[in-house]
Amino acid sequence: MAVKLRFKRMGRSHQAFFRLNAVDARSPRDGRVIEQLGSYDPCAKDQSKQFQVDLERCKYWLDQGAIPSETVSSLLKKSGLEHKQLRLPKPGKPKPQVEEAKSE
Repeated sequence: MAVKLRFKRMGRSHQAFFRLNAVDARSPRDGRVIEQLGSYDPCAKDQSKQFQVDLERCKYWLDQGAIPSETVSSLLKKSGLEHKQLRLPKPGKPKPQVEEAKSE
């Protein structure tokens, strides 16, 4: 079973907040959760209350092979968690397509 660390959207229209969860990769965004790890409220004015997370449990799931989403990865990195899985992909040039040699 592939596990991902991703957000589950909660709240109401225009006042959303998110819960950080460990979920099965095949489940939908708001589907069944394995474990709740924290919350993220982008509307909170106090920076310390915006992202609250249990870093020990996040580290445990990352050690077990869980894959964080891009947003989760960047927020965990900002909160001080160091892990090899938290490297964000670098935007780069698309790979050039190899053209087959024409034989005439």
